[in-house]
Amino acid sequence: MNPLISIIVPIYKVEKYLEKCVESLLSQEYSNIEIFLVNDGSPDNCGSICNHFAQIDNRVIVIHKENGGLSDARNAALSLVKGEYITFIDSDDFVESTYISNLFNLIHKYQSDIAVSLFKFVIEGERQIVYQEEGKDMKFSRLEALNTMFYQDTFDNNATAKLYHSALFKNIRFPKGLLYEDLLTTYKLMLLAERGVAFSDVKTYNYLLREDSIEGSPFSDKKMKSLIFAIEDFEKIKLEMPDLEKSINCRILSLSLHLLFETEKYSNDERVIFLIVKKYRFKVLKDQKARRKARIAAIISYFGLESLRFLYKFGKSRNHS
Repeated sequence: MNPLISIIVPIYKVEKYLEKCVESLLSQEYSNIEIFLVNDGSPDNCGSICNHFAQIDNRVIVIHKENGGLSDARNAALSLVKGEYITFIDSDDFVESTYISNLFNLIHKYQSDIAVSLFKFVIEGERQIVYQEEGKDMKFSRLEALNTMFYQDTFDNNATAKLYHSALFKNIRFPKGLLYEDLLTTYKLMLLAERGVAFSDVKTYNYLLREDSIEGSPFSDKKMKSLIFAIEDFEKIKLEMPDLEKSINCRILSLSLHLLFETEKYSNDERVIFLIVKKYRFKVLKDQKARRKARIAAIISYFGLESLRFLYKFGKSRNHS
């Protein structure tokens, strides 16, 4: 008998997307699953949709709670899961029927603690292109996986599109009240993955690119607070694991640059984040393994903020042409 796998879906103001998400989970080839739909105080019709699915399939468990954010919603389900393995799905995304079986087969093949796959990005309103991939897989040691993730090389730090042994969550929960929950949590799980991390490049997770996502929201005090918290957290890990220092420096610079371009020109937020960029840029610049775009941005930063902002706008225009 295949082990029970727990799927956790935090839900808030996504009634437009929720049915497609849940239906994709109910149609999984791997059927021994429990699906936690966590209605995080959503003011729309999400609660009713959740209840409907619980009535038609006994694998669906609904949690209704007051709004507490993404981390709080995931944590509410983590306290109740019975599965030997856990995966997270965002409620506006959907997965292929082979999503769970692909990840579980990786765990089984490589006897690893975590399995990782990739996203297929879907732009809202555009026709989805369906294609078959060959699929390559491999195993990373714990250190290799962490460096790969911090360098944003083969895969990134998203909590989704991964399968975790439930024992890894014994003393770990997502940080409440902060953004970048995945960035602050996934690496801690990988630190505990003594049996390593299995990887497949088959894209069975469909990530919806929405205009109104958190990622596309304006800069805020919460984003600044989360950035500072993340940097302090990573600096502690660098002291404990020096082999991660270079890749962590690259991840800090990438996050800082990402947020820098969201700040208002000549604002205090811009000044503070640019100081962070200046602190890490030379370390990244001399790191041959660092992402090419991070090293280019590090060079451009020596010419000032205006040059950096021009580079960012030029890059966006190229991506959308």
